[in-house]
Amino acid sequence: MSESNLADDRPVRYRAVVLQALARLSGGDTDPATLHRARTHLRRLQAYLELVGEDCNADRIARCVVRLSKLRTLQVFEQYLSKLDAPRSDRKAVKRRLRATRGKLERAHAYAAIERIVRRHAVPPIPGNLDWLAERMRAERHAHADALRQLTAEVGAKPRRKTLHRLRLLIKSIRYQEEWALDQPYAMPALVRRLKHVQAVLGDYEDLVQFRKLARSLDLRSSAIIKKQWRKARTRARALPAHLVADLGMTAGPRIRLVDDRRGSEPAVG
Repeated sequence: MSESNLADDRPVRYRAVVLQALARLSGGDTDPATLHRARTHLRRLQAYLELVGEDCNADRIARCVVRLSKLRTLQVFEQYLSKLDAPRSDRKAVKRRLRATRGKLERAHAYAAIERIVRRHAVPPIPGNLDWLAERMRAERHAHADALRQLTAEVGAKPRRKTLHRLRLLIKSIRYQEEWALDQPYAMPALVRRLKHVQAVLGDYEDLVQFRKLARSLDLRSSAIIKKQWRKARTRARALPAHLVADLGMTAGPRIRLVDDRRGSEPAVG
């Protein structure tokens, strides 16, 4: 990005995407892609707010994402059961729960409430120069490395689901912040790729944790196969933390170089 383009317009664009998606949801749009777009861009706004030090507003946006999580889980579960070729009775039960959850959000005017929060609190300041954001990124990278080291040190040989969930949220936050820097000299695209992989593995496990709970509560005939896939996903997820910090190139703080001396080559991450 040149000095003449210091003003990054992505926060404004992402905010517009969120508001458009929320307007569609308020109008009765039931397309899972619309909800997914709203939540993804809310997460991106949250990451940027964290990056520029707007922690209180970032927390407000994070709570908006959580408010939409149950509906998102049910939408993904419905798609999962379709691919699984689950019994019709299972899919009908999930569809009923999905309609009830959507109805609850609509009666609470949740989309309008989230829209108000976005309009009021997702107006992040845009740094006037790259040096400020670069220094902020340096500090965040060291903080992230410390957080990862501490969290992975706690998990043990068989990490609990809650710990893996916390790890997934941390990885997601780091990834979204790193994506903001992808067009800068201090970008770390290899790190972003690794973060996406880790996030996907942990995300698959978290999905199946929720699917297993839903299958039991709804007494689905697919419960046995869901439990089997949950166990496989848990095994993959539990194998991640043991070498995660080293795999992400965060073994030692000084190695997380913010700006490569050669300006333009990719900083080492491992």
